[in-house]
Formats: sequence, C-alpha cells, structure tokens
Amino acid sequence: MQVKNNRSKPLLSSTACSKINSGDQLPLIPSESSSLEAWCRLIRDRRWSRQQKKRLLDHYRNPQAILDAPVFETRALISGKLCSASANVDEADIRADVEWLSEYDQNLVSILDTHYPESLLHLPDPPIALFLKGCSELLNEPQVSIVGSRSPTPVGKKVAASLARDLSLAGITITSGMALGIDGVAHTGALDAQGSSVAVLGNGLDIVYPARNQILFERLANNGLLVSEYPLGVRPDRYTFPQRNRIVSGLAHGIIIIEAAERSGTLITARLGLEQNKEVMVVPGSALSAQYRGSHQLINQGASLVSEASDVLMCLSQELSAYRLKAKPGNVIDDETQASSESVQNPLLEFISSESTSIDDIISSSQLTSAEVSSMLLELELIGAVAIASDGGYVNLS
Repeated sequence: MQVKNNRSKPLLSSTACSKINSGDQLPLIPSESSSLEAWCRLIRDRRWSRQQKKRLLDHYRNPQAILDAPVFETRALISGKLCSASANVDEADIRADVEWLSEYDQNLVSILDTHYPESLLHLPDPPIALFLKGCSELLNEPQVSIVGSRSPTPVGKKVAASLARDLSLAGITITSGMALGIDGVAHTGALDAQGSSVAVLGNGLDIVYPARNQILFERLANNGLLVSEYPLGVRPDRYTFPQRNRIVSGLAHGIIIIEAAERSGTLITARLGLEQNKEVMVVPGSALSAQYRGSHQLINQGASLVSEASDVLMCLSQELSAYRLKAKPGNVIDDETQASSESVQNPLLEFISSESTSIDDIISSSQLTSAEVSSMLLELELIGAVAIASDGGYVNLS
C-alpha cells in the first residue's frame, strides 16, 4: 500500500494541501510485519470489540498473529466475553477493501503506525485503524473542529464560513463531520479559501452521506481528507455518528460550537472534547433563541466565548505553541538562530513598540486582518520576538 509523504508544513502556512504525484509517495505498510489483508480482516472480525482488539494488538503487535492465535489464548487476554462466536468475515469484502486501498490516494493508517495521530492514542477507545481518502498529510496537521446545528440560521452560516475561512488563512486545518448545516459550511469555507479540511465520516468511505453532500465529498477527496474507522459498505446509523464524533474532537486542538440546541448532537462532540481536555469554544447568540440554549449552557460551564478567528487563535495559543515546538525538526540551536533572523524581517514588528501595543492598534497600523495579525503574533511569541504585556498588549523584544 502507498501513502503520501507526511512531511509537515509550517504551523501557520496558508498553503492548502495539494495533491502529489504517485512518484512522490512513500511506501507505508500498516505495521512492520503484517499485511494489509490481515489488517482488513481484523477490522471486520466480529468476535472482538474495538477495545478488545486494542488489547490484543497491545499484546501481539501484529494483526496476523492475533488471527492465528489459539482461542484459549486470546480469550485470556480480552478480559471479557466475545462479541460473536465467529469472525463472520466475507472474503469478498476483504478483496474489495484491498482493491480500494490499492488506489494511491486511498490508504489505511493503523494504530501501530508512526503516522497514526498521537492525539487519538489518548482516547479510551481509539480506532485501531483509519481509512483515508485524499491528502493523508492533513491527518497530523494542526486542526480546529467546527460543529453545530444541521439547520443553522443565516447568521450561524455566516459565522461558520467566516471562522473557517480566516482560520484557514492562518494555516489551521478545519475538521468536521460533513453533516448538513454548520459542518458542511465549515468544510466549504475552508476549501473556498484554498485551505485544508478534514471530514470524519460515520460510514465507509465508499458511501456519500448525506447524499446531498456529493459535491462536497468530491471536493474533500480532491483537496482535503476524508477519514473513517469503518470499512467499505458500512452504512451510517444512530451508533456510528457518536463514535465518529470522538474522532472529530480527538483530532483537533480545539472545538468551536455554533448554534447548539439544548438536546443537540453537537453537545456530544463538546462533551467528548471536554473529556479529552480539549479547548471548547462557543459562538454566543440570542438569549431568547432555542437554537443557542445548548451553546449558552456550555458557556455557563466554562467554555470560552469566541466570535472571530483571532479569539480562537488566542484561546489555542498554548496548544499551538506546544505543537510547533514538538514538530520543529533539526538542531534546536540552529532553528532558534534561523527563527531570530526571520523575526527581524517580520513586517509586523515595526508596528509593535518596546512598550505595550494593543492588538487593535497593531491591526489598524498594519492594515492586516485580525486573523493574519493573530497568526503572526503567535509566530513571533514562539520565537521570543514579542511578549504579552500585563494589560494584554504586545511588547517588541527584538
């Protein structure tokens, strides 16, 4: 199986993920010592739950070894009853999976793979593998999830599109569930800005659901990334969507909630994000609107209030800083020297004095957008060229 090169782009680059030719791909096997077919077979095997398969993989480190192991041995390891007495795997399904994965932009990343997102490893029940269609590099890019109502108001749509666009311009990948409403608007806003977007589906990647999102599905496949833990042919149902939501929140540094009603499915994603220690951010609305009751409950429970991309970047500055430092390659001293050299040339510095300068003044003087300024300030703060003053402004340290 082939998967694309996973070299990371700069944290705040506005360049969208572009397709690469098959000649640029790096070969990647889902685990070092097991075949693609074995992974497909394990994924479809109905004897064990996802948690039990994870436990078996922790022990055997090889899907073929699990499939070949004596029944008494695997039963002793799973710590619970079998989900099914037999595997119930259709050989035609395995052949279809392998054939689908033979396409250069359709891949499988396993939990034993170095390309598997580290953030998902911390889930109580991480997917043992993810099917991917599109730009695989996006799986490990800095992401923000935007989720909300399936029947949004015009204002909700406008805010979702604006946030997706401005965050994309700041180099953030927009992640959602490709549902109707806010999800679809967020994906579209990112793609229209030539940015990156990841859609996590609650069904196999050979199925477009909802069917009305056929064009969006194709755009994501060509310029973004489609992700699912489910193999081909699995249709969405009331159980797959909540399971999908834990991946939507798990991949992201933070989750933005737009127009969540009191009993909204969006609140499931918010709850999962809180359980995963993710930053949950809420766009507020009218106190009289039932469309915002769930959103306002989250604010009462401590969620951050946001209305534009600069608010989001400020909320996530610590998480994005940690990501940047962890992703930084090469020699630390050389990188810091290069960063210092680059900071001197950063045009934003001329609008920041040695005394505290407010963000509003920087935006006004530079004539840049708030998203662009927030993005550049984060970069400058990371390399020590600016610091946040006690009044919330910025001080030039260069």
